[in-house]
Amino acid sequence: MSKGIYLYIHIPFCYKKCPYCAFVSYEKQLSAQALYIKRVIDEIKGFKTSKIVQSIYFGGGTPSTLKIKQIESVLDAVYSNFAIHKDAEITFESNPVSLKTDYLKGLKSLGINRLSIGVQSFIDLKLNILGRLHNGQKAIESVKNAQDRGFENISIDLIYGLNETKKDMEFELKNACFLDVQHISTYMLSIEEGTQFEKLFKSGKLKISNDDDTANLYFFISYYLKSAGYKHYEISNFAKQRFESKHNSAYWLGYDYRGFGVSASSFVEGIRFKNTDSLDSYINKKNYVVYEKQLDEKDKIKEAFVLLLRMKDGVKIECFNKRYKTNIKELYKKELDKFEKLDMIKEKNGHIFLNGAKAMVVSNTILSEFI
Repeated sequence: MSKGIYLYIHIPFCYKKCPYCAFVSYEKQLSAQALYIKRVIDEIKGFKTSKIVQSIYFGGGTPSTLKIKQIESVLDAVYSNFAIHKDAEITFESNPVSLKTDYLKGLKSLGINRLSIGVQSFIDLKLNILGRLHNGQKAIESVKNAQDRGFENISIDLIYGLNETKKDMEFELKNACFLDVQHISTYMLSIEEGTQFEKLFKSGKLKISNDDDTANLYFFISYYLKSAGYKHYEISNFAKQRFESKHNSAYWLGYDYRGFGVSASSFVEGIRFKNTDSLDSYINKKNYVVYEKQLDEKDKIKEAFVLLLRMKDGVKIECFNKRYKTNIKELYKKELDKFEKLDMIKEKNGHIFLNGAKAMVVSNTILSEFI
């Protein structure tokens, strides 16, 4: 992967807000899309960089609420304002219900070369609990339809932690592997503050998997997908050879990225900044950026080390020390000794990394001690 710069475009609109979702998104406000896209284009035109764009990522929300012409106008602004690498990864997140033939043809014609489809599950009862608009059959059809339209780099999301059995999870993974997608993201359900799921969970109306069951599902997912030829390259992500997400990998590798739109975060030249979460403020240009911080060297080292540990290959000691002018083994001697004794972190062939699925499943606890 080249460093360059990586672009994220946030589309906060949804047909329906999912009860587990804590991302900044808005339902029943599709009428604001046209003006919102104009503001995103304004923000794109206002940002200048000489770095080559390595990826463009439309995330949400639900980007597939946009019309093809609106997507085209955003991409036109990107291509006219920046130098784009000839092999740039251009990802578009979508809801399975949106991926009709004409829409897929439109996406393909715009040069979008990677789809991230919010399948979440192939089990109808589970999809109903998750508040999704599609059923299992529609999820399968959406992937097949995309493949038939010539998309050769498709990622799907799966959620687990809703009291699934091992048999349920096997059904999910069998379907994913049968579809022969290039990338699979598996997310452990978490109860986020302010969501509908939080209310249901606190009232006892929502049952989720306990920690032991969730860990066992994680081990099973990792084993199953690795056996099926997928590389477990990051805590929650699996990919076939050469199909790791370039865009998301840039976050973990500490490369520069620039986000556009409501709530979008950026990290450029050592400065972290974030846009407003308010759709009204963004559309009315009251103030795009609501947070900005110049990271000092200590902050950069901590953040880079923790993010790299999320990846299977971990931290390449020599490169890390050279890049950040430090000695990582001395800096974190106490923490590294502790987790090496617990067999959760290993050092081998000049790399420091989490020791397999048993460490990845408790990664939040491990990584928090390095912050």
